[in-house]
Amino acid sequence: MAMPNEYVPGKCNIGHRGRATRFSTGIIILGISGVFGFLFLRDAAPSIVRLILVLPFYGGLISILEGTMSFCVFHAARGTYDLHEETWRTGRSKTRVEIPSDEWRRADRRKARFMHAEAILGAIVLTAAVFFA
Repeated sequence: MAMPNEYVPGKCNIGHRGRATRFSTGIIILGISGVFGFLFLRDAAPSIVRLILVLPFYGGLISILEGTMSFCVFHAARGTYDLHEETWRTGRSKTRVEIPSDEWRRADRRKARFMHAEAILGAIVLTAAVFFA
């Protein structure tokens, strides 16, 4: 799916590099968490301990959502966008831009809340699959 190359309120606030980084990070987090949950926690740990997997599952799912939707929830929370961010960079981005309109910021926050809800629901489903496996 082609994503816009410009900021679109409530739809796109990161570019190709940010999308790739977030998607690959999410896949890695989900993979490691799933393997850990099914192979190590299933038999060795008490059932209640497996519930802690909801946290890495949530992190992996929110990262995958950000990568596939070209939208970063942290940028939405800060009221910024960054279409040209560098990968694996520490410190402050030189290409981050403040969103000038309050209406655009509200659209971004609305989208971020929806993404958080999707990731939480998915994390609960994945954790239940590990818990009851």
